[in-house]
Amino acid sequence: MIGCDATISLMVHDADGNVIAVGDRTRKPSAKLRRAVRERDRHRCRFPGCESRRVDIHHIVYWSNGGKTRLKNLISLCKRHHALVHDKGLMIAVGRDGFAFYTADRLPLPASPPLPQPTGGITACHDATITPTTIIPPHSGERLNLNLAIWIAFANARVKAGAASRNVTS
Repeated sequence: MIGCDATISLMVHDADGNVIAVGDRTRKPSAKLRRAVRERDRHRCRFPGCESRRVDIHHIVYWSNGGKTRLKNLISLCKRHHALVHDKGLMIAVGRDGFAFYTADRLPLPASPPLPQPTGGITACHDATITPTTIIPPHSGERLNLNLAIWIAFANARVKAGAASRNVTS
């Protein structure tokens, strides 16, 4: 991770100490290149099965190892998978079909299976009445507190399950 966050400048000297080549000063892609990487990656983490939209730009061949800051050497990864690539030594290969991920032992990481599709409509999953105004709070027009809404849904499900189990045992 230090190599991803550091600014390193490569300088090649000849036997007499004269500078014969100077590498790029910064590893950070330009705004234009960042937009191109995100557009190519559909604004999503490219790790198998991850769909996170909060991504970092990662050098496939590390910049500290001579990897260029070019579109073909950059990939979008969420913070979790970016750290995992560095911490676990995962390797990323670029092929015709996109990116492939490998363990440090060169074993391929399979793509995760797709999520199962729900059966029926959303109303078949629960007994809540959902209308176009469901997410609009009935008070001063504040934004929906999704955390609270989910907590209440789970609390209601626990109460309903507890009532159902009391009815079965009695």
